[in-house]
Amino acid sequence: MKQVVLIHGKDRTSRDLWYPWISSELAKRGVRCIIPDINHETVPKIREWLEAIDNLHPDKETILVGHSRGGMAILRWLETPGRAISKAILVATNSALIADDAGGDFYSGPFDFDTIRSNCQDFRLLHSEDDQWVPYQAALENAAGLNAKVLTYNDRGHFTRQQNGSPLTEFPDLLHEILN
Repeated sequence: MKQVVLIHGKDRTSRDLWYPWISSELAKRGVRCIIPDINHETVPKIREWLEAIDNLHPDKETILVGHSRGGMAILRWLETPGRAISKAILVATNSALIADDAGGDFYSGPFDFDTIRSNCQDFRLLHSEDDQWVPYQAALENAAGLNAKVLTYNDRGHFTRQQNGSPLTEFPDLLHEILN
């Protein structure tokens, strides 16, 4: 692996949640981690998210990690033929069939799973059954289309808060999935 590109969720920045911790832990292991800050519009536009990924030039030595809306952006980016990457890890990522209240053009129809799988054969999905924003069913739909296994939790919510209510600032399970 040459680099990890982490695409944050809606209304987040590279400095939020567990993102800086992942970057720091990967740097300690000699792995470059890039977390672009993407525009925070009320209704996000997929074009801006796809351009942010394009500008980083992911390739066969890149792992793409997406949290929530960032995972959807990764799947939409992989719908274009010839965008081969090493691995994609999707954390609390919605399906294209279950629109949320922020909608936008992320929900322009079902994902083209055939093309997505032609660009990447190694997918990991991390999802909690108690996610308050993205239903667990979305993970099952994505897993079926990607031929991937879901790492299921029942107490992680949207991977933004610890059980005591404080922000989630470390994510060892994700680090393990990136490194293995």
